[in-house]
Amino acid sequence: MDKVSTGVRKRVLILAPLFSTSMNANRPLSIACVMSRFADVDVVTTDFDPWTKKTKDPLQYPPIREIVYLKTSPYFSNVSLRRLLSHILFSLRAGAYFLMHKNRYDVIYTTMPYNTLAWIASRVAGSRLKIVDVTDIWPDVLPFSRRQLFMFKPLFSLWRYFFNSSAASADVMMTVSDSFYEETLKHVRSSCKCKRFYLGEVKLLREVKKEDVLTIAYSGNLGRLYDFETLLDVMDDAERGSIQLFIVGDGERREWLLSQLRDRELQHQYFGSVYDPQALGDILCRAHLGFNGFINTSASFSTKATTYMSAGLPIINSMGGDLMDLVISNNLGFNYEGGNRISLKECLEQIDEHKLRLMSDNCKQFFAAFLDRAIVRDEIHRFLKKCFEQSA
Repeated sequence: MDKVSTGVRKRVLILAPLFSTSMNANRPLSIACVMSRFADVDVVTTDFDPWTKKTKDPLQYPPIREIVYLKTSPYFSNVSLRRLLSHILFSLRAGAYFLMHKNRYDVIYTTMPYNTLAWIASRVAGSRLKIVDVTDIWPDVLPFSRRQLFMFKPLFSLWRYFFNSSAASADVMMTVSDSFYEETLKHVRSSCKCKRFYLGEVKLLREVKKEDVLTIAYSGNLGRLYDFETLLDVMDDAERGSIQLFIVGDGERREWLLSQLRDRELQHQYFGSVYDPQALGDILCRAHLGFNGFINTSASFSTKATTYMSAGLPIINSMGGDLMDLVISNNLGFNYEGGNRISLKECLEQIDEHKLRLMSDNCKQFFAAFLDRAIVRDEIHRFLKKCFEQSA
């Protein structure tokens, strides 16, 4: 039988490549902080920041006991073979770390995606409590073409096998959306404790004056998954100067996006990456809407949508799954078909001051009830503490 640590407080190892101490809505950070209330928590993550594409500063973050940064191959495009190889390399190194140090720990937590890492951890964990957190389902939600799906079918099948097998091995399963929850339930054991928790964010509401022109905010990665082309085309078709775009973030398409805005003479302001909540709130609360446009991506509850609602911004959304349903049922903004210029244009034509005010109030109420980080963390705390007690 595997040896585990003894004593009142359990020892937890969190394997989380997408871990960030600077992002307010980072799921692994929230989990680490929550479990540190009743356990000793170590985190293993990558030394490469997938958002800035730079090497991370090896910071420690109390109350986490220790954060270990493993060397990982960098990549510069989120849609590239180098990214896939970087993921595999980190999964192998993190799995080897767990294998070497497993006798220190009672509990192992992994996130999916990085299905390979979750699968390796489930094989090594033995009788330890295994917690799996589904923040995305790869390759299902990624925008691969039919040709790519056919060409790489064996790889995608293996990728999906790792997801199914990891879910089947979990003792505790968490997800960030109801869509992921329903999909995951198809694979878990009857004894597995499962629950959905939305991503939590700090409140960003600020008493600042709204812009005089209709302003759409985009916050997050400037990558290839997002429907910037459709947004630019609709702005270009609109009356000159009637729509303004706020951009907060960075990524591989930054220069392309900014050059398109300049060449088309579209009104915009670029703020770079902003992590400070007060500074971010001061920017977003000047806008009227938040852009959550994706290309062929569905099923999740995006971090950026949570951020927009924390600032009371109704969303312009093309993501399917939870968000599309919630936008309709709670009047949180507008849904459009990703890549469809006419669909997005029709949404913007519906906007008036009364609708924006009503939707903003709805977003504030929805955020306070379901997305406030303190509330989400307290709910996760009660759930995980009970799981720990039942596993003793």
